[in-house]
Amino acid sequence: FEDNAEYGYGITCALRYRLEALKADATKAASDPLTPPDVAKALEAWIAACDEPDLSYTTGQTLTEIIGRSPRTPLLASIAGRSDLLGSKSIWAIGGDGWAYDIGFAGLDHVAAQNENVNLLVMDTECYSNTGGQMSKATPLSAVAKYAADGKRTVKKDLGRMMMTYRTVYVASIALGADYSQAITALREAESYPGVSIVIAYCPCIAHGIRNGMGHSMTEQRRAVATGYWPLYRFDPRLEAQGKNPLTIDSPDPQTDSLIDFINGEDRYADLKMVDPSEASILQPDLRDRCAMLHSLLTRQP
Repeated sequence: FEDNAEYGYGITCALRYRLEALKADATKAASDPLTPPDVAKALEAWIAACDEPDLSYTTGQTLTEIIGRSPRTPLLASIAGRSDLLGSKSIWAIGGDGWAYDIGFAGLDHVAAQNENVNLLVMDTECYSNTGGQMSKATPLSAVAKYAADGKRTVKKDLGRMMMTYRTVYVASIALGADYSQAITALREAESYPGVSIVIAYCPCIAHGIRNGMGHSMTEQRRAVATGYWPLYRFDPRLEAQGKNPLTIDSPDPQTDSLIDFINGEDRYADLKMVDPSEASILQPDLRDRCAMLHSLLTRQP
């Protein structure tokens, strides 16, 4: 659980080392006079395409078929035995905010500081969903949760902007129900980025107490984005290398005046108005103002 990022990192490193060895053997076999010409040609085609997701698979399939019907040298037999590497791999470490923001943050941060092609997907429910809805560092200001029965009194950890400070990590914030196209674009960009990528996805949870029911979770995501509660953005370091702004804001200008009405459609916020209405009248506007401030900071991000 807490070592999710490290396992993904380890798998990525192991895969890279295996692939480098296979490419070296394939290069050696392609120039070996004992290698049949059609096999040598197939080896060269795979070597040229080995880093391309689709082309590596098709050239790898062709190479496997040709080796299978050709006389084998020990080197070709060794290459055929590693056919699982012929199609380019995409490595994803997937977990919740309890992992990414809290117990596994040190590992996630360590991986983010490396230069490996590993992808991290954070399903942010803003609480420890798998153990009963306890407060996490992803829990926003004023939300009621276990261990925050009177509303959380500190602000949510801004994982996305923290990761942007490395300037070498692809970072995206998505909400599938709010903008399906933006979510798919972010996942495609993250997968294609030749380095560390982190995608943070807003995930409504039963612990939120959505008053319209979990069947309306997609609508809840749309309202979260529309009110500025959950920003949508993509930070791509490749753009910065081209002299462009690496940050793209995909959210519309937030309707922050509607944010308090939105959050009180969930028990985790509405309960504070029953438990301590005076504190709710202070904390909820503070949350609204902080969401507006975050949007302002993101739009000014260089």
